[in-house]
Amino acid sequence: MKILNLDYANCLTELPDTSSLLNLEKLSFENCENLITIDESVGFLDKLKVLSAKGCSKLKIFPPIKLISLEELNLSFCSNLESFPEILGKMENMTNLVLEETPLKELPYSFQNLTHLQTLQLRHCGMLKLPSSILTMAKLVKIIGSAAKGWKFSKLDEGECLQTVSSNVECLHLTNCNLLDEFVPIILTWFVNVKELNLSYNSFTILPECIKECHLLRDLSLDGCKFLREVRGIAPNLKRFSARRNKYLTRTEMLLNQVF
Repeated sequence: MKILNLDYANCLTELPDTSSLLNLEKLSFENCENLITIDESVGFLDKLKVLSAKGCSKLKIFPPIKLISLEELNLSFCSNLESFPEILGKMENMTNLVLEETPLKELPYSFQNLTHLQTLQLRHCGMLKLPSSILTMAKLVKIIGSAAKGWKFSKLDEGECLQTVSSNVECLHLTNCNLLDEFVPIILTWFVNVKELNLSYNSFTILPECIKECHLLRDLSLDGCKFLREVRGIAPNLKRFSARRNKYLTRTEMLLNQVF
């Protein structure tokens, strides 16, 4: 068997042992609203390319995975799933990951085992904490986050050098994520190589001076940052700056004039 589809099986409360399905390439159990438990064998199907648990609203824990062939993973709309599954080994075939309306609290340190991930999209998630290990993901160039309750960023391990762990991410959108002042300098340090940065509709009050270190930054959007009061620096090669719908725009313009 290569395909197993259990979508909308509302009588299903437990996904049983799948270890005998050695040739399985697609496993889908979308919108199984009463599913609570998934057998750990699901995480060790070597030929599995597509895995979807979309809309499993009662699922709280997803077992660890080591799916070396996996290309597509869908955990969107799992309204009780608070943590991404641990990744037990390198998974090199997944390039795009979309998580939507899943109240994740954190991504595990082992998230870095998605070694070829290029695009990470996190829409309408919970109070998400990103691990510093995300900086080691060399292929990751685009992160899209929006309408989250709040984002946090792990502190770097003691002894880590900021210059050596900066991410390769070029496009970073963290809109309406309730970002506070304490996290903006961390973002600018982690993602110093960013070219397009959108921090619109957030709660920080200061754009810190360290943005001057973002030498590749060309496009900066701060639209709708209604608490923004002070711009202390501008990236040296910036081509486009947008700060529309800003309550304190007059003062910001004055500060920008001083910077320029």
